[in-house]
Amino acid sequence: MQSVSGDPGTRVVASPGHLAAAGLTAIAVSFAFARYGYGLFLPQFREAFALSTEAAGLLAAAGYAAYLLALVVTGAVVSRTGPRLLVVVGTSAATLGTAMVAAAPNALVLAIGVCVAATSPGGCWAPFSDAVARQVPPDRQHRTLSVITSGTTFGVLVSAPVAWLTGAASTWRLAWAGFAVVALISAVWNALLVAGGPDPRRTDAPAGASPWRWLRRTGSAPLLLGSAGFGLTSTVYWTYAVDRVAGAPTMPDVAAPVFWVLVGGSGILGTATGSLVAAGGLRRTLVVTSLALGLASAVMVLPPSWASVASSAVLFGSSFMVLSALLVIWSGEVFPERPATGFSAALCALALGAIAGLPLLGGYADARGLPAMFAVNAVLALPMLLLRPRFARPSP
Repeated sequence: MQSVSGDPGTRVVASPGHLAAAGLTAIAVSFAFARYGYGLFLPQFREAFALSTEAAGLLAAAGYAAYLLALVVTGAVVSRTGPRLLVVVGTSAATLGTAMVAAAPNALVLAIGVCVAATSPGGCWAPFSDAVARQVPPDRQHRTLSVITSGTTFGVLVSAPVAWLTGAASTWRLAWAGFAVVALISAVWNALLVAGGPDPRRTDAPAGASPWRWLRRTGSAPLLLGSAGFGLTSTVYWTYAVDRVAGAPTMPDVAAPVFWVLVGGSGILGTATGSLVAAGGLRRTLVVTSLALGLASAVMVLPPSWASVASSAVLFGSSFMVLSALLVIWSGEVFPERPATGFSAALCALALGAIAGLPLLGGYADARGLPAMFAVNAVLALPMLLLRPRFARPSP
């Protein structure tokens, strides 16, 4: 334990390992349970609440809108509130939202619960950039951020089998009640460990200056373009990969849950992102993982078989988690004086890429089929290979 210099809101903090573990649980519950849980449990929800395809799609869109709103709010206030408040609010939203889903008597309460839960990662992911910058020694920051970001993969390893096991019964409510309990534990744990109070390194824009002036600097354009490209290609894959697997007459029913487990399991590589960057540099790591992301879609062009499904899942799971951690590290290097705000901007660019890509490629899939759509998605990952990360210290 040690005191946090310049942070009156925090008396003591744990070791970097303890902070990483607490952060990992927050990301696990906010993404794998609170945000992605709706898609994983959609068959159960459709049966329990008689949701039409249109209603299910509208609810998914509403959850995404709630996530975007939380991202914008987080980026605007995190330097003034400090990371602790937003992390606790985010994990508390996961607790409340998953509890509402577990107890939902009708589709309206389900929808409210899904939207409340979806705000969770928008509130608590980016602030960990500030928490790590303030509480972890510089030589351990990249590795700590990599571990925290990998929480998604560990959460998917839990939620995907649970969704499959409760597929034919009403026990899905017990699963969501369990998610709520874990989210509550995470909220308390992070409240005890994450730094609070305004960031002592915060610098305000001069009077009359644009509040977005800090975005215009060397290195911000490649970061935002890379985030948008990653958002486009990864979201399209998340949305349509299971349809490609489950819709193949040659694959058994168990293929879809096995696919999710493989995606989650291979994502454990994300915990090593800091080491990969230290060994090969950020650009080389970006090139290799972007190539793997494109290959994951390219393999989906082939007729589904266990070999193609498994290889695509491993390529996607590993590249997705490494690239997610890479964005945290990259944004922290571009915006060292306000890492959480910079990362929030990167996440907004990621979301805009997803919003642009889904309707365009979804319409293309309707017209040409999923194999053709995955071929286009693979090609769209190639421009990320040309990006050259550049860093610059903030101007005075």
